[in-house]
Amino acid sequence: MTASQSELRKLLREANYIWKDSPLFEKKQSYTPAEAQRAYKQLGQLVAKKSINPRQASAYRRHIASRVQVTLKPSYTAQAARWAKAEIVRLTDAGALTMKSAAAYQAHITKRTIGA
Repeated sequence: MTASQSELRKLLREANYIWKDSPLFEKKQSYTPAEAQRAYKQLGQLVAKKSINPRQASAYRRHIASRVQVTLKPSYTAQAARWAKAEIVRLTDAGALTMKSAAAYQAHITKRTIGA
């Protein structure tokens, strides 16, 4: 083994050590919709820079989607309900909410709309 090969192996071991100690993407226990969208953009940038592969990014996106929390109200006016439903659709289109979660949120809003 030449000196350059041993140096290369040493650098690879150090890079692997750094990778394990400082992850590129920090997972959280819960996300607001805005935090979820920022995280999705960050994941897109990491994939574009080839820091992580698309499969890893997909796993992170599934993690985020399962932990998005939307603040719900006990009651809604007709106008507030329209705005909230539009917001739910926007978040679903952006990928911050799963279809199943979006349907549950819309049902919650519909059930609690005053004067509808």
